[in-house]
Amino acid sequence: MLDAICVIGHPSRLGGADTELDHQIHCWQAMGLEVHVCPTFPLDTNQRSMRLEERGCIYHAARDWASLEGLHCISFCNGEYLKALREISQHARSTSFVNCMSWNFDMEIEAQEKGWLDFHLYQTRHSFEKVSQKLQNRGIYRPLFFQPYFHADEFPFIDDRPQDKFRFGRISRDDPDKFGRQQLWIYETMTAPVLKEGLILGWGPKVEQKFGRRPHDYIQALPAGGLGQRAFYAQCEAIIMTTDTFENLPRVGFEAMASGSILVVDDRAGWKLEVDDGVTGWLCQDDREFVYKASRCAFEHAERQEMRLAARRKLEANWGMQVAMDSWAQVFEEWELLDTKVGANPELVAT
Repeated sequence: MLDAICVIGHPSRLGGADTELDHQIHCWQAMGLEVHVCPTFPLDTNQRSMRLEERGCIYHAARDWASLEGLHCISFCNGEYLKALREISQHARSTSFVNCMSWNFDMEIEAQEKGWLDFHLYQTRHSFEKVSQKLQNRGIYRPLFFQPYFHADEFPFIDDRPQDKFRFGRISRDDPDKFGRQQLWIYETMTAPVLKEGLILGWGPKVEQKFGRRPHDYIQALPAGGLGQRAFYAQCEAIIMTTDTFENLPRVGFEAMASGSILVVDDRAGWKLEVDDGVTGWLCQDDREFVYKASRCAFEHAERQEMRLAARRKLEANWGMQVAMDSWAQVFEEWELLDTKVGANPELVAT
């Protein structure tokens, strides 16, 4: 029975992978595991604010790879971990990498080829299908699937929102690919029974260059971190968000579902796992469908109420504590069996 796990890197409140790691630590501790943390650099202010030692985590000195002797080690999309894997693998009992993207890191491919990575962990089948192609014929490839835990306690559910305006928004980092080219057109074209009021969190010079202008005055555009996440979701009745990227399993979706903000998003990739079209939110195949469904969301108050409640129930059923613990237990069982499976190529699918 696994009793300890070591994180290489450190969670933070910035970035999807760092936030996701923090949520998994909550899950692992609920399972009774002793969680070790070995940072890849000295901690910054944001990381220290996580106060992991107060939650019972055991710290190792930054990059003290020799201290990992006998520990199962895991890292979430951390490039420094990949760089150091050759040495880490000489001490760790096993090494696992969680690729949260839909593409491969060059060092991830090298580490697989050299045998420095024991397991590759995935949250979704569509992500696995994209990144596995460059890994599966390079040495012993052991893909494992897990159902991530989302710590909804950090996002209070709000179902009684003011109705004097239709308040909508979107949130991401200042990355042009995170913004669909018709995002502003959708906001300007959709209709509502009351005045519209928008909020974009994650606007910056790169995004502005993509659109060639700022949004209209009724849409407030703030830089990433310009408003707290709780305040953002409390203000937004709906998250109307189209992107030019292929999303694995968007944390924004979980945050919105927990907060009671209706999702109106792209009908592809990870959004399709989170949203049941017309039940827990809206999925859109093109820009005009975005306009129609965003407008419907604005007009249909009773429908919004049903959707936000259904979305919250789905979040708990699919990414709550129990299903995540059951999923991680299967992963840990494979880790523990590694020594008896030399040369094996197991594939574990969490249900």
